[in-house]
Amino acid sequence: MEDMVGDALGVNLSYTEGGEEETIPNEKALKFYKMMQEVNKPLFEGSSDSKLSMSVRLLAAASDWSVAEEGSECYTDIMRDATPVKDNLPLSFYEAQKLVEKLGLEVKTIDCCVNGCMLFYDNEFGKNDGALVACKFCNAPRYEVCDDADSQKKKRVSVKSMFYLPIIPRLQRLFASTHTAEKMTWHYYNKTNSGVMRHPCDGVAWKHFDQVHRDFAEDPRNVRIGLCSDGFIPYIQASATPYSCWPILLTPYNLPPEMCMSKPYLFLSCIVPGPTSPLDGIDVYLQPLIHDLNRLWNGASTYDIARKKNFRMRAALMWTINDFPAYGMLSGWSTHGRLACPHCMEHTKAIWLHHGRKHSWFDCHRPFLPKTHEFCKRNLFTKGKT
Repeated sequence: MEDMVGDALGVNLSYTEGGEEETIPNEKALKFYKMMQEVNKPLFEGSSDSKLSMSVRLLAAASDWSVAEEGSECYTDIMRDATPVKDNLPLSFYEAQKLVEKLGLEVKTIDCCVNGCMLFYDNEFGKNDGALVACKFCNAPRYEVCDDADSQKKKRVSVKSMFYLPIIPRLQRLFASTHTAEKMTWHYYNKTNSGVMRHPCDGVAWKHFDQVHRDFAEDPRNVRIGLCSDGFIPYIQASATPYSCWPILLTPYNLPPEMCMSKPYLFLSCIVPGPTSPLDGIDVYLQPLIHDLNRLWNGASTYDIARKKNFRMRAALMWTINDFPAYGMLSGWSTHGRLACPHCMEHTKAIWLHHGRKHSWFDCHRPFLPKTHEFCKRNLFTKGKT
């Protein structure tokens, strides 16, 4: 955050010589930089904290220690009473929330069908289900009606909701700071043909993608993304049926190896709610993310602080990282039964065990052995032979 403020103070709000591309940030970036200059002034002379950093710390403490809003308000009052400098301190917990919201890293709460059939939300891709009050597939109600004792009114509470954190502004922030903007092209300027894989850009999949999508590969600032997901039990539960949710993580692979997939650059994009695994219906919950990825394939206007230029940032999902059961959920390929192997597919050599009543791939491992291996020369593993 401090790096971004330093960059903002040094932004050149003029045109480059020779009539080249203007260096003025786009509207969103300029609004962000001006907001950072305004709220990141020191609390007092010599202080390392600002109103924004204090607001962030206040919200983080409330989240980490499960402090109620009334308790956070009490801490805010104590801070203001204990210091003679009150101008830059947040007046309340609500003000701190509104100040942090200006960073533009929003969180969307989207109502879901209790059976996982659909999401109740609108977008620019033709989904206009935000006004529905029941699932259009199973007719399950969207809300449960609760009595509000204070107002004597019926309050609508959604039966099931999910959280989605838009990925586009988070990727744009990587180009908003010189600390990361210069590193977002590392993969392009540090290629090697040594035969040693130091980074995914040295791999065959990356090079094949560049050959197929040459227009995407022309701009090294375009972002390559990996997606990771697995089941997660958020609480220690003694119940026989614990609650299980599915966090969806994204990470940009443009960064150098020491930064790539490190904690600051693992972006939580959405949380698929439980209480059980979504199975093959996980694509319903991934719709907002897929829509953002579709937008990113066409590009989003982004300001690059390292080059002082606006450009169309594009992004592509390169691969997913998961175990074998999650692979079946994310790819849509069944990982059970005769065609469970996504490599062999319909050419599988699986055999049926009549007594065990299951499929076996007993004689299918030899094709993956080196050609000089002794097991490839002998007919030692054959169905029906002891």
